Amino acid sequence: MSDALEERLIAEFSNAPAQARFLFSCRFTKILRLNLILLRICLGKRSEKGMFISIDRPHSYTQIALKKHAIPQEGIIYIDLISKLTGTPAEESQVKFLASGYAPKILSDYFSRAYIHEGAMKHFINLEEMNFILVDNLSTMLQYATMDKVKKFMGDLLELLKKHASMRAMLIVDPKENPEVHALLRPYCEREIPVMEDWL
Repeated sequence: MSDALEERLIAEFSNAPAQARFLFSCRFTKILRLNLILLRICLGKRSEKGMFISIDRPHSYTQIALKKHAIPQEGIIYIDLISKLTGTPAEESQVKFLASGYAPKILSDYFSRAYIHEGAMKHFINLEEMNFILVDNLSTMLQYATMDKVKKFMGDLLELLKKHASMRAMLIVDPKENPEVHALLRPYCEREIPVMEDWL
């Protein structure tokens, strides 16, 4: 992992308000590595709790990579939107729900597509304890949803963030893969950080 990039991002997060929205532009081949750096900072360096919304690939890829790099996972909740579509099995403990009576619209259109283990509703998330939400490669959402659905997803995400101001939002997109999604996301974020391939 890039120590220089990690140090820069630690400084960015330290100087930004708790509810800051970051857009990371990165080539799709490097997104898993960028995810690892962001999660290492949030979970390891900053001892935060948060949610990882997996769109690009089953969350198990990230889970395995975090374990390989000894990055703690006690504070992370995985919301997996892709496992069932790919036929990849997931365990109940890996996919959890927003709960305690609050049913946000943010993922309502995608729950039927996500892998949801029977009985998973017993896992609850206290949104007030969440420090960040990381959404990986929104470009790939267009492979199984329309642009209107992507826009609705972003609107619902903003609604969630307004209600829970302690959450930092980190969105990742490959602008070369889908410039339309990149253009859609830019107005939602106060800070865009281009991440060069040779930084990772």
